[in-house]
Amino acid sequence: MNETRTDIDNRVFLISGGTSGVGKAIATGLARLGAKVVIISRSAERGQAALKDILEATGNSRGDWLAADLSLQSSIREVSDVFKRKYDQLHVLINACGAVYFKKELTTDGIDRMFAVNVHSHYLLTNRLLDILQESGPARVITVSGNPRFLKNPVINFDDIQMERQYSTMRASSQSLFARTLFAFELAKRLEGTGVTSNAFYPGFVKSNLARNAPWYLRAAAPLLNARVKAECGIGVYLASAKEIERANGVFFDDKKQIVPIHTKFDARAGKKLWTLCEGLKRY
Repeated sequence: MNETRTDIDNRVFLISGGTSGVGKAIATGLARLGAKVVIISRSAERGQAALKDILEATGNSRGDWLAADLSLQSSIREVSDVFKRKYDQLHVLINACGAVYFKKELTTDGIDRMFAVNVHSHYLLTNRLLDILQESGPARVITVSGNPRFLKNPVINFDDIQMERQYSTMRASSQSLFARTLFAFELAKRLEGTGVTSNAFYPGFVKSNLARNAPWYLRAAAPLLNARVKAECGIGVYLASAKEIERANGVFFDDKKQIVPIHTKFDARAGKKLWTLCEGLKRY
C-alpha cells in the first residue's frame, strides 16, 4: 500500500532533471498524489513551463522550482543552499537528471560534461543535502539507472573515466550509467543506520529529451520514438512514496517493481574508488 494522502502532504520531494523526461514524469505522478514537489531547472522559463504542465495535469498547485546548471559545481552548491534556506525538511531526493553529448565537452570545472551531469552532479547534490535528509528521516535518495540488461558486465575504467584518451559517446554513456548506479549502491553502504536509504531503478521507456544534443538526423527520429513510450513513471513514484519499501536500501528495482541483484555485478572495491574519484573532482 502506498503512503496515505496525509503522509504525502507532509513530505517534501526534490527532483533534479524535473522539467522533462523521467524527472518530470515522477514529479507529475507525485503531484497527482498531492505531494509538495520541488524541481530543479536550468532556467526560470523551463521551470515555470514544467510546473504549468504539472498543474494542468494534476490540479496540484503546490509545486516549486529552483534554477541550477547541474553540470557546474558552483551552481549545485548554490541551489542546495537555496533549497535549505527555503525549506526546513527534505524527505525524498530524486536524482533524475541526465544528458548525452555526442562530442567531447568540458565544463568550466574541467570535467567531461557527460560525467559531470550524469554522475558527479548526483554525488555533489546528494552530499550537500545529506544533513537535511538525515534531519528529516526517514528519508530516501533514489537514482535513475538503466535497463538491467545493459548492466550485466558493469566494468568501470577508473584510469580513463572521463574519456580523455579517445572519446566515444557510446562508451562515455555506458561508463556514466555504470558509475551512477554504483554511486547509489556505495551511498547505501555509507547511509546504513542513518535513517536515509539509497536505491537505484530502471524507469522503463519514459518520454524524454535526451536527444536534444544529438545530430539532426537523430533529433528528427526522436518524436517517432517518443510517440511509442509512456509519459508516466510508476516505478519512480512507487520508490519515492511507497510505505512498504521505506527500509529498502542498496537495492535495484526494474520498471516492474522487481528487485534485480545488480549490486553483485560490481567489483567489491569499485564503490570506494568511485567515491574517492568524485571527491577528488570537487572544486572548492
